[in-house]
Amino acid sequence: MSDTSLLQDKAVHLQRDLLEKHWLDGLYVSIVPVAPPGTRLPHTVNQPGNVIHAGVWTGRYLAGVGYQYAVTRDPAVRRQGGQILQALHVLQEATGKPGLLARGYVKGHGPVEGWERNGQDSPKWHQGQGKYADYRWHGDVSVDNFNAVLYGYAIYYDLAASAAQRRMIHADVDRLMTHLLDNHCRIIDVDGAVTLWGHVGIDPDPARDDYYRELYARRFRQVTATNEPWQPPLRASLMLLPDLLIAHHITGEDRYAEFYDRVVARFKDNPDHRLETGPLTLERLARINHSSEGQAYEALFNLIRYETRPDLLSLYRTWVENLWDVNWMEGNPLFTWMTLALVPEYRDPLRPGVAATTAGRIAHGDEAVRLALETLRGYPLDRVLRPVMNSLRVDLERNPYARREALSAHPIPIGQRPLDNEYAWKGNPYQMDGWLKATITGFLTACDDPLVNWCTDSAGGFYRTLDGGVTWEELSEGLRGVRVQRIAASTRRTFVLQAQTDQGTFVTRDGGLSWRPLGTADAMAFPVADFHRWQAVSPGLNCRVNEHGQLVLSHDSGKTEQSAMNGWRIPRASSVFVTARGLVASGPGGCYQSRDGATWTELRIWPEYETGAADFLHAYWMGRYYGFVPKRR
Repeated sequence: MSDTSLLQDKAVHLQRDLLEKHWLDGLYVSIVPVAPPGTRLPHTVNQPGNVIHAGVWTGRYLAGVGYQYAVTRDPAVRRQGGQILQALHVLQEATGKPGLLARGYVKGHGPVEGWERNGQDSPKWHQGQGKYADYRWHGDVSVDNFNAVLYGYAIYYDLAASAAQRRMIHADVDRLMTHLLDNHCRIIDVDGAVTLWGHVGIDPDPARDDYYRELYARRFRQVTATNEPWQPPLRASLMLLPDLLIAHHITGEDRYAEFYDRVVARFKDNPDHRLETGPLTLERLARINHSSEGQAYEALFNLIRYETRPDLLSLYRTWVENLWDVNWMEGNPLFTWMTLALVPEYRDPLRPGVAATTAGRIAHGDEAVRLALETLRGYPLDRVLRPVMNSLRVDLERNPYARREALSAHPIPIGQRPLDNEYAWKGNPYQMDGWLKATITGFLTACDDPLVNWCTDSAGGFYRTLDGGVTWEELSEGLRGVRVQRIAASTRRTFVLQAQTDQGTFVTRDGGLSWRPLGTADAMAFPVADFHRWQAVSPGLNCRVNEHGQLVLSHDSGKTEQSAMNGWRIPRASSVFVTARGLVASGPGGCYQSRDGATWTELRIWPEYETGAADFLHAYWMGRYYGFVPKRR
C-alpha cells in the first residue's frame, strides 16, 4: 500500500487500521499512541488515547458507515453501524442524566493518564454508575459534539438502519432533544450548569431576551442597548435548526417542527451583520476558521435535505454558497460533495453510486472536484503526527496577514502540510508548520556508564535512557510541576544529579525518580551552553550550529564548514552536544545521534501519536454514494 494506491484499496486499509487501533466497542478514538500495524489498543485509564472529542468524530463516522452500507449493502457494515449506535448510547447512559451526552469515555477505574495524574486537575472526568460503573467519562459536552451525533444519526437512519436500529435511534434522539428543549436550547451538565459551549441555538421566547443580551455581551462582545429590540439573525441558530428537523423526521413528534417554526418566525427577517461576504482577500483568508465552517456545512446538509419551503431553502443555500466561495479551491472533498449535493437544489443519487447532478452545475465545480479527488488520492497512509516546517520553503507564497501561525497564500496539498490532529476536513489547508519538537537544552552521560543518559528540553521536561537512547522515559513527575532549566551530573556517582529549575535547585540520588530541594551553597556549577561556538568532536573535527540554523562540521578549525544534517526530517538545528558516544543534536524536526556527523539516527525521546482516518472514510463513502467518486478511481 502507498499514498497513491487506488482509493478503494486505501479505504480498506484505513478502515482496518481504524478498527484495530481507534475502536472502543464502536467509539472512535481519534488520537492514540503509535503502535505497530495489527495492534489492538485497549483504551483504558492507563492508555486512554484522546476521547475528548469522541462524540464529534464518532457521529461523523457513523454517517460514513451509513454511506458505505448504502453502496455495498454489506451486512458486516450494518453490524459495525450497530456498534457505533451502542457506543453513542453509552455516551448518554454513562452520564446518568437523561439526554446528556458525554464527550467520550475510557474503560477502567482510577485517574486517567494524561489528565488526572501527577498533580493535574481535570474536574470534568467522572466515574460511570450502575451498569456503566466500569467507564470513566468526560463531561462538558459542547455543541459540536451534540450536532455531529445528530448528523450521524440522520444519515445512518435514512440509508442503513435496520428496524431495530431505527427504534434505538428514535429513542436516543428523543432523549437528546428533550433535554435540549427542556433547558431552553442549552446543554446542562451533571453539575446543573450550562456547559462551556452548550448553547445550541437561541430560544425564541421573548422572556429569554435579557439572558441572551447578557450572554452575547459577555462572550461575544456584542452589546445591544436595553432600549433596542433583541434581533439576532436566524443564522445564529444554525446548529439548532437541523437538530429540530432531524428530531421531527426521526420521531414524528410535532413539537419539534413547531419549535422550528417558532425559531424561524422570530429570527428569519432579522439583519445578519456578521455574515462576511465579498472577494476572498488574503486578509479575509487569514481569519477563516475551518473547524467552524465544517460545523456549518454539517448543519446545512441535513437542514436543506429536510426543509421543503422554497423561501427557506433559498436562504439556506445562500449560506452554502457563501461557504463555497471561500472553500472551493481548497480540495476539501467533504465540503465539495456536500455543495454538489445541495446546490442548486438537493438531489439524491439516481441510485447509490450514480450521480444525479454534475459538477458544472455549481461555480468552479469541475476544478473543485478535480482538487477534491487529488486530496483523496494524496491522503497520507502514515498517520503519525510528524513535524512539518513548510515555512522554510521559498516556493510557497506567505500570507502577510497571518497572526498566530505561518500561513501560505494558497492551499498546500494534503501530503505536504501537517496532519490535522483529529479530522483533516476541519484542518487549515494553509497551515505551514505543525507538530514541531522541543529543543534539547541539556544532555548528560552518567560518569561510569555511557548507556545512561539524561536530557532536558525547552518545555522544561526531564528524560532518561538506560540503553543508549533506544528507549526513553519522562521523569518530570518527580519534580512535581517545576520546569527544569539546566542539569549537572556527579563525576563520581552514577545516579546523582542536580537540576536548576524555575523554583530553585533540586538534587536526585536515584537518577531522577525522586528529588528534594537543595541549598545554593551545595549546588554544582551549571554550564551555560553556546551552540554557535565550535566544539571539538575529535582531533581535526569540530561542530557547531551556525547563524542560519544549520548544524555544520569543520575539518580545518573553522576556516570552512559543511552542512551535517543528512537524513534530518527538517534541516534546522537548535542545539548540539558532544558526548562519549558521538554527537547529539536537536531541532524542530526532532533529536538525532551520530558517531561522526555523517549519518544520523533519530532518538525518539518524546511520546509519538497517530490519528485515525474516519475523515477519509466519511468523505470517500459519501463521494461513492453520490457518484462523485468512481469505484475504481
